[in-house]
Amino acid sequence: MKDQIPGFLFIDHIAMAVPAGQLDAQVKAYEMLGFREVHREEVRGTDQVREVMLRIGDSDNHVQLLEPLSAESPVQKLIDKNGGRGGFAHVAYRVSDVQAAFDELKARGFRIIDAAPRPGSRGTTIFFVHPRSREDAPFGHLIEVVQSHG
Repeated sequence: MKDQIPGFLFIDHIAMAVPAGQLDAQVKAYEMLGFREVHREEVRGTDQVREVMLRIGDSDNHVQLLEPLSAESPVQKLIDKNGGRGGFAHVAYRVSDVQAAFDELKARGFRIIDAAPRPGSRGTTIFFVHPRSREDAPFGHLIEVVQSHG
């Protein structure tokens, strides 16, 4: 299709916010479903989260659990909005070329949160697209665009 944004490949992960202190219990619950932990990292900067990536089987699809490290974390703000409960945070799509996707989305008038693609966890390059990115078709949820370099 000629209207497609270049390079979108598949869903990289679904991110879930986890209230502070509940990350390890959530990891254990997912492990009971057959997921396995494949990555754990503290992400500072504007994100301020501890993340765990969980994989089911041998797929490239993951569930990402995000625990806030501070009151300033966007994840903590999401939890506060949810009355202290965790829950859905964002969907991340894998792309072959993050800069090309960024440039094309920007050219098409999508509202992008980041000024430019930036380093993400796992050695990736990422940017976020605003939930109300387009007046004609708001997504209603945060979107992350991810390029893996591994």
